[in-house]
Amino acid sequence: MAISGAVMKVDKKHREELRNKIAKISGVSWQQDSPEGDFILLIEAVDINALHKICMNLEQIDGVLGLYPSYVTTDD
Repeated sequence: MAISGAVMKVDKKHREELRNKIAKISGVSWQQDSPEGDFILLIEAVDINALHKICMNLEQIDGVLGLYPSYVTTDD
């Protein structure tokens, strides 16, 4: 299993729409907003490659300005 905590920089005009989209993505959960209004996410996947794919897909969503992992860990 691979787990990452990440900050998602978001266009403030799309915050609620993005929150709804994120809620529908398997392995991704919104944890809280940062003081700047960005999202703090927990991302879980079966392995590091699947985690990378989820992160790449998140970056492609309209309204996402960037995704910045703060930590990544794996469990063998």
